[in-house]
Parts: sequence; structure tokens; C-alpha cells
Amino acid sequence: MNSYAIITFHNSHFALKAKRVFDNNRLKSETIPVPRELSSECGFCCKVLWKDKDLVENVLKKNNIAYENIYRWEDKAKGKKFNFV
Repeated sequence: MNSYAIITFHNSHFALKAKRVFDNNRLKSETIPVPRELSSECGFCCKVLWKDKDLVENVLKKNNIAYENIYRWEDKAKGKKFNFV
């Protein structure tokens, strides 16, 4: 089972900016479409390893990047499950 932090933003601009900042800080991340389970609107979010969640939050705050929510995504054999953090 893999655990990820899915970080949603107020708009795609912040998601893309966060991805650049994560790359500059050598944090493994992906920019992905916001899963339908989280929002019916179009847009992007960032996916990082759950174990890096606290570090990612600190990097976002340090770089003044506002985010909406962080969800825990459990990637299990039976399907994916989201939990609000």
C-alpha cells in the first residue's frame, strides 16, 4: 500500500508554482488533475509521498504558496481511498 498527500490549491497557477518549488527543493512530486472524488471542477493538484507531508507544508509556507487542503490518498489493491487531513 502506498500513501500520498494530495495537495489542492485555489487555482492551477498555485499548483504549478508549488511543483517548481518542490523540484527546486529536491522533493519528489507530481502535478496531476484533481481527482473527481475531491472536486468536480477542472484543475491541478500536487501529489507527494505521505512521509514528506510535513516537509512539503513547511516549503509551501516558506515560499508563501497558499493551498486549499491536504488529503491522504491510500492506494490499495481494492481501490483508492481519500481521507481529509
